[in-house]
Amino acid sequence: MASGSSLLAAALTLTTLAGCAGTEARVCPLIAVRQGIGITVDEAVAERVTAGELAVCWSGSCRTHTVVLEPSTRVVDEDCTGSGSDDVCAAHAEPTGEKSGFVDLPDMPSDPVEVTVRLTDPAGSRIVNQRLTLDPTLVDGPGECGGAGEQGRIAVDAEGTARAVR
Repeated sequence: MASGSSLLAAALTLTTLAGCAGTEARVCPLIAVRQGIGITVDEAVAERVTAGELAVCWSGSCRTHTVVLEPSTRVVDEDCTGSGSDDVCAAHAEPTGEKSGFVDLPDMPSDPVEVTVRLTDPAGSRIVNQRLTLDPTLVDGPGECGGAGEQGRIAVDAEGTARAVR
C-alpha cells in the first residue's frame, strides 16, 4: 500500500499535468485592478486640505468613506550610462504639490453613481463640498487572466471645483 506522501505526490503530478495538457502558456502577473474611486487635488487647494471623504450612492444606498490624501509624485528621468541594452538608467520621484487618494469599493456598479466630495482644512472648515455624478469605467488588469474592475476618477481643480474625469 502506498504511503500518504506518495499519494500526495502522485495527485500533485496528475493535477499539474492535467492543468498543462492542451493549453497554451498564459501571462498571469497576479495583479488585480482596484475597484473604486480615485481623487486628485490640485496643488493650490491641496496645501490647505488635511482630510477628505467621499459619500458614494447607488441603488438607493449611500456610504461615506474617508479618503487618505497623500502627496503625489512624478517620475523624473536622469542620465543613462550609455545606449546599450545592458547600460544603466536612473530616475527619481519628485513631489508635484498635488494630493491624491483612492477609496476601494469592491461592489461598485458599472452604472453611474452619485458622489459627494468633502475636503476640509485643519480647523475642520469645508474647502470642497460638492455633489457630482460619476460614470465608472471598466479597467482591464494586465496579462490574460482577467482582473478587470470598475473605477472612477475625480479631479479637484485650483478653484476647488470637483469634476468626474475619464
